[in-house]
Amino acid sequence: MYSEFVQKFFSPQTAGNWFKDLNPLTKLNLLLVLAFTALVAQSIPCALGLCLFYYLLAILIGEFKYFSGIFSKLLITVGLFMVILRQFTVKGETVLFDLFGWNWTLEGLLNGLKVGGIILGFSGAIILFYASTEMRDLMYTLEQKGVPHTTSYIILASFQTIVDLKASVQTIFESQKARGIEVEGSLLTRAKAFFPVISPLMLGAIASAEEKSIAMDARAFSIDTPHTFLRELRVVPGWEKALNLAADLAFVAFCVWRLLNIFVL
Repeated sequence: MYSEFVQKFFSPQTAGNWFKDLNPLTKLNLLLVLAFTALVAQSIPCALGLCLFYYLLAILIGEFKYFSGIFSKLLITVGLFMVILRQFTVKGETVLFDLFGWNWTLEGLLNGLKVGGIILGFSGAIILFYASTEMRDLMYTLEQKGVPHTTSYIILASFQTIVDLKASVQTIFESQKARGIEVEGSLLTRAKAFFPVISPLMLGAIASAEEKSIAMDARAFSIDTPHTFLRELRVVPGWEKALNLAADLAFVAFCVWRLLNIFVL
């Protein structure tokens, strides 16, 4: 029983999903290729296809709820904002309709959809990366590539602090509500609840920072010798390296094709 428990730390940690089990740097490379493809293409059909692909991939990796909760809000807000903004900044001749003396043009609509598609195509890849990758795995991979452990810890702690603060805020909200303090409602009510919420949050953050510093000191964090890890990632297979190379070459070829279309044709 104990040997099986110990052996788990020597075996590669896998999630049981083909995409999640890819090396973090592989996922980062593949998703950045998609993100920059949207930037280079500057095409509404390309952006629409990427957005649909992101939703499909989120379903396949079992993160549809998390991904759609963020990306759908971004899709609505960025889409509407860019369409409305481009109606002010882009002069067009093809009037679609008149809204209280404000002419909505086809050129402004298409330009807004194109710019919004570029933003969504880029941001969707980033959201999907965070949905499918644990930050500790990314930092461990970077350390294996030569990044100092102090740098990786600072980055990891920064991401983890956001998660911890969100959980602390929710806990404080529930505690203050149990004490009879109104923390929900109108803007004035929320303003009144600001100090009863922010004070325990700040004190908790200070106490957490002190606990982390003591724990780091107890684990000899600043020592110069190589560190050991309780979590091991699988060795990157040859087909995964080939996939990375193929994606990069395809992106370079696409960029060359776009430049030839712009400057030659």
